[in-house]
Amino acid sequence: MALEKISSVTLRQRVYDQLRASITAAELLPGQTISLRGLADEFGVSLLPVREAVWQLESEKILVVESNKRIQVNQLTRAEFEEVLNLRLLLESEAVDKACQRHTKSSISRVKRAYLAMEKQAGINHRNYIKKNDEFHHSIYSCAQSPLLMDLIQRLLARVNPYIYLYAIEGRDLTSALQCHQDMLSGFAEGDSDKTIAALHRDLTDAARVIVKNLQ
Repeated sequence: MALEKISSVTLRQRVYDQLRASITAAELLPGQTISLRGLADEFGVSLLPVREAVWQLESEKILVVESNKRIQVNQLTRAEFEEVLNLRLLLESEAVDKACQRHTKSSISRVKRAYLAMEKQAGINHRNYIKKNDEFHHSIYSCAQSPLLMDLIQRLLARVNPYIYLYAIEGRDLTSALQCHQDMLSGFAEGDSDKTIAALHRDLTDAARVIVKNLQ
């Protein structure tokens, strides 16, 4: 029984991780309706792990389960988006500060590769760009060696990334955004947390200014 229980939890976690990743990658968009059966068929699992994953995502305000059992990707108001932005600025600044103190030659090379991969997707494939954007940030934040901090950041990204895709990336000139990331790379390589955090704040707030105009 113990082995079966571990297996069940692992399966639920895998469904949760994949579903949250799909939302973070803007493969599922705000207001989009999904079904338990459809997700179970897509993942090739029973309804139970899907239902448990949906419950967890609902508790994190990433999904909304309505009274008629319809499941939607949560939609943010302007006030909610601004609250998430403020939390991101706090948490991601903390991650950057810790990361700059612990950077190594190998981590600098990893961040540079992540930047080049992101740059290659700019203006070509918007969903790939947002994935590579996340990988770039993750490559820096992971150096903070703080799993709980990383998890909190990822939960917030699942709430805002679809809006970044819809309003701040698609069809827009990304020159300024890429410059912010270049400055983050430069600051991280120098171990300069102030410079890296300043570039991070420009990146997040520039995108937010575009997005809030489109929210109620």
